Amino acid sequence: MTKSRPGNNPPGSNPPGGNPISPPYLAWLEADAAAGPTRSYRLACRLPELMRAQGRTASARAGWALARTVFCKGRFEESRALLASIDMAAIDLEAITPDADSESRLEWLIPAQQSWALAMLGEVDRALAQAELARSWAETRPEPGLVSGHLAQLHCFLDAPEATLAWSRRARASARQSVTSNIARLLEYWALSRLAQTPDETAAQTALAELRRHSPAHEARAFSLYAQALFHQAPALAVTQLDAALDLNARFGLHHWTARLLHLKSKSLDAGGQLSEASRFLELAREVAQRQDARLFLAEIEGIESRPRSSPTLLPAS
Repeated sequence: MTKSRPGNNPPGSNPPGGNPISPPYLAWLEADAAAGPTRSYRLACRLPELMRAQGRTASARAGWALARTVFCKGRFEESRALLASIDMAAIDLEAITPDADSESRLEWLIPAQQSWALAMLGEVDRALAQAELARSWAETRPEPGLVSGHLAQLHCFLDAPEATLAWSRRARASARQSVTSNIARLLEYWALSRLAQTPDETAAQTALAELRRHSPAHEARAFSLYAQALFHQAPALAVTQLDAALDLNARFGLHHWTARLLHLKSKSLDAGGQLSEASRFLELAREVAQRQDARLFLAEIEGIESRPRSSPTLLPAS
């Protein structure tokens, strides 16, 4: 099992000097970083029972961990429901000591994760409202880079490159964990590619290599961003990398990007003149989006503008 390294703690963990981490929860964190839901899902399913005796705050953290895991498996409605069932008012926030890592605080982890689930379900306004809760919490404290990273990822889901670029740069500037910084680097790479600007290829490759060494499942998440960026740089030439992203995600049980990756593969095949294969993968993308109830991606596949590109987004305070 991959052990966490200093400065490379997984999301939701505490540093030395903060609250002690429950051994089952730590095992889930390490399994998720090493192998994604392929290894962490069974642990996540057991966390609510294993951590119930530790109090409401621990139970809420277990619920967040399970919701995050099923989100990555592409079960967006289940993730939303799990997060909605957590009673934030009942959580003993005083149990989290002031010197605990701000990046592990449930006050922002839960609404940030909920914003992702709602976005995938096509409930964009509600997603942005939840994201605002996370942002508001962060802006009253020394801002943890992980909050900005979550907001950058949200706007990448929403295909909003300007906001993704702003939040990814904020995340890199304030990141205290190498995982956060490296994934933010790939979000920035995606945003610049989407905006038809020139990204830093060397920096992206370095970030992917570091993730591969320390957190293989996080590399798979980041490579999904890289493959999408390559499509936006050269649509007809992206099939191989999109295939690699799909294979890498499947290896780690990650399915939250599957519908979009299949859709982009269809468009890449179409751009290369392979029309029959393009139609086949378009139908596969549609089937996955429908099965996952990923209405955000389904709208893209059906050619429906789920939200105008000029719609409001959350941007960092200037």
